[in-house]
Amino acid sequence: MAAGFFAARILVAPMLVSALLGAAAAVAADVLPLPAAQKKNLGIATVAAATQTASLALTYPARVTLPPASVRVVAAAGAGLVTQLHVQAGDTVRRGAPLVTLSMPGLADAQNALTQARLKSQLAAGNAARDEKLFGEGLIAESRLRATQSEARSARASLAAAQTALSMLGAGRVSGSAITLTAPIAGVVLDSATEPGERVDAGMALVKLADLTRLALEIPLSTAQARQVAVGQAVTVANSSASGRVTALLPQLSASQSVLARASLTDPHQLLRPGQSVQVSLTGEQAADHQVVPAAALVWKMSTPYVFVETAQGFLPTPVQVIRRNAGQAEIVGLAAGSRVAVKGVAALKAQWLGE
Repeated sequence: MAAGFFAARILVAPMLVSALLGAAAAVAADVLPLPAAQKKNLGIATVAAATQTASLALTYPARVTLPPASVRVVAAAGAGLVTQLHVQAGDTVRRGAPLVTLSMPGLADAQNALTQARLKSQLAAGNAARDEKLFGEGLIAESRLRATQSEARSARASLAAAQTALSMLGAGRVSGSAITLTAPIAGVVLDSATEPGERVDAGMALVKLADLTRLALEIPLSTAQARQVAVGQAVTVANSSASGRVTALLPQLSASQSVLARASLTDPHQLLRPGQSVQVSLTGEQAADHQVVPAAALVWKMSTPYVFVETAQGFLPTPVQVIRRNAGQAEIVGLAAGSRVAVKGVAALKAQWLGE
């Protein structure tokens, strides 16, 4: 049995050595030998892959927008005549500031109706309270109490109707037949769509306001780029202190076949403007053992990305996994620490590798 055991060891050892030699030969066969003179003639340059402890911040063009929640439109609640415009586009206003004054013939009648309804409601409520006391003392019949209570309920309903009728003519400061519409939020006047002396109809937009402290971003992405972006990723704006987070990736493609990412945006210094084109960086989650190489270092064989790693014998085509990339850099996995990769002359190396 001992002899058989040692014989097995003697047989296995050559097989293991043969397998290791075969693997080494395969790796050696993949290395592209390149003398220093040829390397110089082909213009090949290398850089060291940088170890990445945080996910690469990808840079994209974007446009500053106004989210719907930051915009308010002040409209005419009824037909009237613009007698005074208190603001113009570009003005900064506080909440409650006067915007536009309208003369509305029905306003005085609505106010009078509200006053009458309020007085009747107060009188009916007083009568109901008095009769409740008298009924409790046994001095009046129950039918009389029920009648005064019914009158009080009817008066309250009439008061509510009069309040609604007046509110439908507009919210603001009322004086006689004139109403001054006020700003519902603090912000900047984006547009004023009327002039003094102009007649307006109910529902006509008069002034548009925006809170410019609450902005948003629209970031067009290719379908490949969109796969590298997720809701919640941090967003920073180049040359600005503004920042935010991705809030949505629209499911449908735009007319330009791009995926639109939306992001919230806080601009503490209020230097950005709606419609402005900016460059933004999207930062992913923390990533260990990832490395960053110039995007120019990547070559593709079928659907697999490779880089040419410099070795003592030449350049070794090495498959990698691309985690994220932009026009200038790529975050990858699959390289040994300290690897140097070709970034210039890559096309010549690929041609030699594929025998083109």
